[in-house]
Order: sequence, then structure tokens, then C-alpha cells
Amino acid sequence: MLAACAGGLASSTDRGATWTHRTDGLEARYSRAVAVCGDAVLVSTSNGPRGGRAALYRGNLAGGTFERCRTGLPEWFDENIDTYCLDALPDGSFAAFGTSDGRLYDSTDQGATWGERASGLQPVQRVLVLP
Repeated sequence: MLAACAGGLASSTDRGATWTHRTDGLEARYSRAVAVCGDAVLVSTSNGPRGGRAALYRGNLAGGTFERCRTGLPEWFDENIDTYCLDALPDGSFAAFGTSDGRLYDSTDQGATWGERASGLQPVQRVLVLP
């Protein structure tokens, strides 16, 4: 089980009986969205509930250090990449997220690289990736 929370990415391997927080590599720990994308886990973080230095990170689903997703993305987002605005196919073939300033990004390599696919949209409130 995975949960984006104020202390980083929480994970449990025993159906929620115990939890650990993964924070290695995160430049901020306030997490809002999480998605499994093949062998990778994608998580958004920022300085707090109002955003600031918001970014998307990628790590191995099994554990280890996160790395900030940089290729094809701005250095920082002003506002959070919010819950429900990040989604991925479980096989890792596609991931996407939307922003509150109306941009849509996607990745076809488990979040290693991203491309901006749309801008000038209304604030994105939900992203749903379907096979």
C-alpha cells in the first residue's frame, strides 16, 4: 500500500498494520499525489499545502532513493500537483499529470522523461489514464 502524506511517501507491506516513510531524495516532504507506473512509483511533493517548490519525483517501487523528474518539466511548479491529478498505467507504458495552471504532461517511459501535451486549459482537477 502507498499513501502520499505530509511526511513523504508512506508504504506498507502488511496491509496497513505498519508503515514506513520514504523521503530519501525528496527536496520537500509534503506529498499530494502518488501513482504506480510499472516498476516505478511517482510522487508529487511541495513545501506545504499551499505549494511552493512543487515537483514530481520518481523512485523504484521496491524502495530506495527518489530522483526529481526533470527532463521535459519546469524546474519547479508554483502549486501542488494535486491528488487525483496524477495517474499511470500499471504496466508502466503511460503516465500523465495535470496542473492547476492548465497544463498536461505525459510520459511513456515510467516517468523518466516528460512532454507537455497541452497548455491553456482550465485548471486540471482530475487525470484518469485508461488502457
